[in-house]
Amino acid sequence: MCTISGQVVSFWNRPLYPVGCAGAVMRDKTTYDTMVRIAGSSDGIAYGFKAIADMYGWRHIVLLSDDEESTQCWNVARPFDEVLGNDDNYTVTWLRLGSNPNDQQLDNILQQIRSSARGIFVTMDSFC
Repeated sequence: MCTISGQVVSFWNRPLYPVGCAGAVMRDKTTYDTMVRIAGSSDGIAYGFKAIADMYGWRHIVLLSDDEESTQCWNVARPFDEVLGNDDNYTVTWLRLGSNPNDQQLDNILQQIRSSARGIFVTMDSFC
């Protein structure tokens, strides 16, 4: 999912803040030119992203993750929902995508992203 997400946000020229997209293919800064490479705890990264959102005045956030609560992807996304979703300054849309989406599901997710925010935040992992 990291590679697909990285290509979509690169096409839209939007920042990608991946947490755990550590595969060798993700090192290609030409293909994944909008990926912001960061590391740290999920809670710390969520607060760091909140500071960036405040600085740029971002108020509508779309969070895309796996839909399985037992996976690393879901557990990394959860702190972002807790930090941003419980703040009246933000509208957070948490979209949860299954591990093997079909074309219709991908189209539906893309439409939801387009209708909910101008930018995109994705937390996916090569382990998902």
